[in-house]
Amino acid sequence: MSFFRNNACASAALFACAFAWAAALASCGPVSGLSDSHELRVLLPEFPSSWAFLPDQRIALSWRGVRGERRSISASPGSVVEIEVERGYPQAILAIPSSAGRGLKPAGALYPEDCAEYGGAGYGGAGSRAGEGELSLDWIGGYVAQVAAELERTGVDPRDYALVRLGRELRSRASDPWILGSVEAARRLYERSFRATALDDPKRYACALPVGGDWAPESPFASAPRASGGGASIEAELPEGLWRFLGLDSELIVSVEDKGIFAWALR
Repeated sequence: MSFFRNNACASAALFACAFAWAAALASCGPVSGLSDSHELRVLLPEFPSSWAFLPDQRIALSWRGVRGERRSISASPGSVVEIEVERGYPQAILAIPSSAGRGLKPAGALYPEDCAEYGGAGYGGAGSRAGEGELSLDWIGGYVAQVAAELERTGVDPRDYALVRLGRELRSRASDPWILGSVEAARRLYERSFRATALDDPKRYACALPVGGDWAPESPFASAPRASGGGASIEAELPEGLWRFLGLDSELIVSVEDKGIFAWALR
């Protein structure tokens, strides 16, 4: 399955031109008078059950305002925030969850694709509970929006890539997209090498975590670690890579290597 359009930038020269053009647009913002403002009621998601025990739960909502300026506000999970954007001006809207100031993987949506006025949920999910003038954020939308933000950060137009199709593909799976990561997904999209198999769930290994408290995985898609051995140990099923967990007042980094060799560091 292809996740890019034929007009996506591919050469280094075009990349440089696109970067300069994007920088110019960012400095100027949308041209005044070409479109009006769009008032939105943004529906923020609740924290997943694996994060339920975390203290001081907040969500930082980030978007571009009517003049293209970066705006943000802190709110509670599950709340509704009223914002104003340039009508129809494409952007990735992100909601960064945190516990006691420690960030987790985001929720989000693509504007305007996910608004009811523009056909509802762009990829069959985030806007499904939103009505007229509303935009509902969810966790798959957060991954797609973060990929869009990574593409924009490198100077290319995210609209040149089939991000709506990416979201639909994710919604058809039960895997965790953060195993691939948004930076790597954006790189593969830009290099025209992204394939749906990149989202396949990899081999996992049982990794013993420190006992004496609960651990919340950084990704909202990941399962909470489970007790084993009659509660004498806690295990998480993890693929190769580096994985972060939050406790009540601490963080845990787990490194998993080939054949399930793992180590962890507590901080």
